[in-house]
Amino acid sequence: MGIIKKYLSNLLKYIKTGGVVYTNVSLVSPSNQLKGKTVFISGGTSGIGLGIAKCFLDEGAIVIISGRNEAKLKEVSNILNSNRLHTINWDCSDEKIAFEKLSLLVSTIGHIDIFINNAGVYDSASWDTVTPKMYDYVIDTNQRGLYFMCQEEGKYFVNNNRKGKIINITSIAGILSGFNPYNVSKWGAACITRGLAKELVKKGVCVNAIAPGNVVTNIHKGVQGKSVKDNAYTSQHPTGRYTLVEEVASLALYLASDSSNNMTGQVIAIDGGWTLY
Repeated sequence: MGIIKKYLSNLLKYIKTGGVVYTNVSLVSPSNQLKGKTVFISGGTSGIGLGIAKCFLDEGAIVIISGRNEAKLKEVSNILNSNRLHTINWDCSDEKIAFEKLSLLVSTIGHIDIFINNAGVYDSASWDTVTPKMYDYVIDTNQRGLYFMCQEEGKYFVNNNRKGKIINITSIAGILSGFNPYNVSKWGAACITRGLAKELVKKGVCVNAIAPGNVVTNIHKGVQGKSVKDNAYTSQHPTGRYTLVEEVASLALYLASDSSNNMTGQVIAIDGGWTLY
């Protein structure tokens, strides 16, 4: 009887979504790879940023997460419940406060070893309905804000004669073509990553980016609220399933660790093969 119920359940899921995929990601037991390191993560209150924060705390790092919503920052702080977690209210699209906020962090918490620029926004409007206001909303955070965040982070490392890592969370939208503000902003983000890597490579600073495809709980409509425990299927990835937050976090951990010290200027897609076609 149980087998019949499972068959009928999967049949209904198949009819509704076009496929059924179950997946399991087994993370390697924490090994304190980041013990003694201080990490800043923008947009760390949900999705990929939160997943990275959890992973890095498990690996022994001191973690600072930023967000624009004070209540959400407090909620996440209570959930993670770690004395190595710090929060800061920071709108990363406002380049005028980047130096001030970064200086505040350094003066109160100490040096920073790794910056993860994850904050981003999305607008799903059709290309022929995009307004200047919509365009500016996306570009101001994903491209302009990122540029000036990276500028301040790079200056911090150089002016203090410190080696470190900068990791930008971009998107495969910066690899694939598209006539919409999001694609434009993410192409800019890829350029910022490679360009800054060239400027800082001889200073001992590694700059790389992760370009996810569709990730469960990410900012795209149609993905939010899905549970991979029920069904991880998506037709957009050739693998037939969504990328998991834990998989992105594991890649970020590699880029943040000493294992990648000779790797810079790379934009790494994690998209189930989407960019192969």
